[in-house]
Amino acid sequence: MPANDPSRIPVRTLLSEQAARCIRERIANGEWQSQLPSESALCRTFQVSRVTLRRALQELLDEGILLEGGRGIRHRIATDFVEARRSTTGRVVRVLAPFSSWKMGAISHAILEGLSQRVATRDFRVEFESRPQLFESHRPKELEHLVQLPETAGWVLFFSTAPMQEWFAQRKTPCILAGRRHQDLGLSCVYPDIEAVARHAAGLLVSRGHRRIAHLMARHTSLGDRLAGAVFGATARELGAEVQLVEYDDNPHSICRMVSSVIASRPSPTVCYLTCPEDGVTALCHAMGAGITVPGQMEFLIGWDDPILEATVPSLAHYRFDGQKMGKQIGSLLLKQLDASVSKTQDVPILPEFSPGDSLSNGNRS
Repeated sequence: MPANDPSRIPVRTLLSEQAARCIRERIANGEWQSQLPSESALCRTFQVSRVTLRRALQELLDEGILLEGGRGIRHRIATDFVEARRSTTGRVVRVLAPFSSWKMGAISHAILEGLSQRVATRDFRVEFESRPQLFESHRPKELEHLVQLPETAGWVLFFSTAPMQEWFAQRKTPCILAGRRHQDLGLSCVYPDIEAVARHAAGLLVSRGHRRIAHLMARHTSLGDRLAGAVFGATARELGAEVQLVEYDDNPHSICRMVSSVIASRPSPTVCYLTCPEDGVTALCHAMGAGITVPGQMEFLIGWDDPILEATVPSLAHYRFDGQKMGKQIGSLLLKQLDASVSKTQDVPILPEFSPGDSLSNGNRS
């Protein structure tokens, strides 16, 4: 590994966070069964000040691991935590997805890389589980068999369905969602804030004079894409634009047919907005192959990230996303769950950044 690799640089953590982690580990190991020692004893044990200790205790109270003891009373360990407590002997973090890893885009691979780097600091390793049948229909028996795989410590779910999320939540299996949560199920999630991207994209296109927008979306896509698509359409319409939602199947021929229909419509849209980089490249190539000048007659904006978007001519305007940052955040939340056996539900949005490209003109089309 290169010496300048940022993953090798020590990370400074607060003393209170370190104290909280030590307390979690001792509870998980069964050293303290029903209540903690006194604050003075804890201060001596961990060699921290009372102020630092109380910050650590507050973190554990917020997570639901401890119950408030009150002045002079030792903090009690939550009953549900005691019941759920288990020793984590497995060293494998399993990633469950509906597709093979070789089909994943560059950003998804960056997420996995960040996840692997983070959990490796605690001697865990990541293994990928491609089970498309579990995403086509709810199969609780197969899920039960899957979570019994040897050495399994916890799970990360990509593109998870509502029944799948509910199953993991009810089973209280250590699990983090790589994406949005369908309901308030008590599962923590880390996700790209593509709804913020959608609002920005709609405002950007309208500000540059686009009043007829084609929004191309795959029929089978993630919950996050659906929610963001609704935000994009609503925002653009509020700003005075017409938005034509065009859905396509997950294959190049379907994308080409949809682009042809957009070009043939009258009055035709002046810009296409997509969220899938590969489909954006297909759409761009088909439009230019049909004799459409880009960005002269048609413009393109992609609401996601992939290095290939900067390799096309013209380059595709898009939104850059730090996949490694998301992966490391997923890993941190999962390690926290494994330390505690229970933890406070957290939603962690990661915000992409706009990256100009030649497929989107700077001028006003009005």
